[in-house]
Amino acid sequence: MFMRGCFFFTPVFRFVFLSGALACASVCADQPAIPPPDRVIEIAMRDGVNLPANVYLPRGKAGTKFPCVLVRHPLGKDCVDPQWLSLVSGGYVLVVQSTRSCCDETGKTIPYISDGWSDDHRPADGYDTVQWLSSADFCEGSVSTIGVSASGITEFLLAPASPPNLCCQFIEMAPPSMYQYAIYPGGEFRKEQVEGWLQLHRRHHSVTEWLKGKSRYDAFWGRFNAIDYADQIRVPQLHVGGWFDIFLQGTIDAFFAAQQHSQPEARQKHKLVIGPWGHRWRYTGKLGDFVLKSEQSAPPVNITHQIWLDHHVKGAKNEVTTAPVVQYYVMGPFDGSSSKGNCWRTADSWPPLGAEYNRFFLSSEGQLSPKEGDCKPFSVAFDTKNPVPTIGGRNLFMPDGPRDLKVLTERKDVAVFMTEELKEDVEVTGRLWANMYLADVEHERDVCLRLLDVWPSGEMYLIAEGISHVMPRGSYESHAKDPRLVIVDLWSTSMVFARGHRIGLLLSASNYPAYDVCFAPEEDKGMAFTIHSSKKYPSSLALPIMKPVSVISQATKESAILE
Repeated sequence: MFMRGCFFFTPVFRFVFLSGALACASVCADQPAIPPPDRVIEIAMRDGVNLPANVYLPRGKAGTKFPCVLVRHPLGKDCVDPQWLSLVSGGYVLVVQSTRSCCDETGKTIPYISDGWSDDHRPADGYDTVQWLSSADFCEGSVSTIGVSASGITEFLLAPASPPNLCCQFIEMAPPSMYQYAIYPGGEFRKEQVEGWLQLHRRHHSVTEWLKGKSRYDAFWGRFNAIDYADQIRVPQLHVGGWFDIFLQGTIDAFFAAQQHSQPEARQKHKLVIGPWGHRWRYTGKLGDFVLKSEQSAPPVNITHQIWLDHHVKGAKNEVTTAPVVQYYVMGPFDGSSSKGNCWRTADSWPPLGAEYNRFFLSSEGQLSPKEGDCKPFSVAFDTKNPVPTIGGRNLFMPDGPRDLKVLTERKDVAVFMTEELKEDVEVTGRLWANMYLADVEHERDVCLRLLDVWPSGEMYLIAEGISHVMPRGSYESHAKDPRLVIVDLWSTSMVFARGHRIGLLLSASNYPAYDVCFAPEEDKGMAFTIHSSKKYPSSLALPIMKPVSVISQATKESAILE
């Protein structure tokens, strides 16, 4: 038995936690007054359950029918974003529906349990809702969906059901698979995010405890993995994400799966937008320690809900016709100092062409070098009463984005590695990975990595992060004591490390409370694991560097990380 969730929240964390929850719910609480709906309806599901929905109707002649826009929301039908209402004046019926878990006052229904496709006679509430609305007296027959975060998840789960009357989808900052991108990324429980979200959605504590017991991917989690059913998608999807969003990699992978595997009639119509944003950027206007500039708030071709729907529902020839398939923001120094970054770019697919993987090897002297070496193994410490804290990054209820992590380098349980000073700008765009060779893993462990932009003035700003949950090998396994390869996925980024800066990597055995910690009950403090970095066991960071690459002449270029 390992200690999970055993740390009590400090008063400061309680304040941040509750403040973040309110910010996340801002579309429901801290918003302009929402007009009352024109109708409140009950939509019948296949098993006889009725789900309530608010209906907002365009002004027009009596009996006029309009295309319908659906939002399915786990926070309920009264959780209405003002920007959605603008669609009503644009000629669409807006329907905001309470999902089944929201209607359960006991809080014991697992969110999204009935929102997906049905392959064994389970409820499929999304499908049933679309088909019911398509024949409603106010609908002309077509139904499209929009949503962000929680309501975006319901869109992903609806897509593989392929209701005949579904027209298109606009999906913002949502995960297409709950296990990999939301609850157990890297195999470790996403504590801050999951516990806070369930509290916000008034879920019973038994739901949290049950999910903590489902730490291995199995058939249950497969019910929430829409990527595996991308070949069932038959409508265009617009995917919107942010480099510091909690679901970033899910957004990218969902777009890639749709572009590669969806039905032929939709395959060339999907779009992807990734900005320099965190999950709550629309409500804060900030990027970590910095304030977003106007040009960072939208891509050059800004496809709004209205534009996307008008094109696919009404056949309008607008910006969607000529918009690039992918629009992404290349970050640079966050103070705006000179570099080739801080600009929008376009591509026909993801990842963009032109990147070559370069490996940077760890040394016991704290170097991140393009040259392999035979360095002495070094150990990473831990302290169960004082885990390495989360500062910035991809968070939901805590401050997110690029924040200075220099204070963490003073800790004895943190190892820091840095390149030499860069002679010219280095653009890193794509998926980030690290190969770590671990030994002395006698209990469950977490390998936590954070990619840093090290400024000449000494600040160390977080760019990306990743974790890998490691299980100990059994004594019966051959070479059980030998170092073994552990792959850490740091997800993706697009960042120019400017001339005069350094690329840094921070290594620890915890990142709390973003992730849970796992130490054996008898453990107090000590060594978490030993890292080997040699020609035989080359622990390294692999970065997709956009050509031309002349920063480090001896860099080893690879077309793939894993051989």
